[in-house]
Amino acid sequence: MRDLADIKLTSIQDQALQELRFSLTSQFFVESLILFGSVARGDADAESDIDIMVLTSKPLRREERHRITDRVFEINLKYGTNFSTLVIDHNLWENGLVSVLPIHNEILSDGVII
Repeated sequence: MRDLADIKLTSIQDQALQELRFSLTSQFFVESLILFGSVARGDADAESDIDIMVLTSKPLRREERHRITDRVFEINLKYGTNFSTLVIDHNLWENGLVSVLPIHNEILSDGVII
């Protein structure tokens, strides 16, 4: 995976990503945050969202997932960003249905650890 320094982000987007990373890793069982999609590939345009996979060490309850979504929404409002998250636990990522979906390979090939 490439490094976040290789990705063209505005200073506002970078600041929002850092706040999101700190907020989620301090409140939830987050193993890593991985940027993927058009921004990670370098072919995003002004209308592109910023796709982020939130990889957790254990399955989260519905309430915890909603709290993550709420936090992402708050940061999007605060910074005017357009983060879109995919929350997946480690076991599902490695062994579940998502492990055989095309998005799995996309994230492995294009993903950038935040």
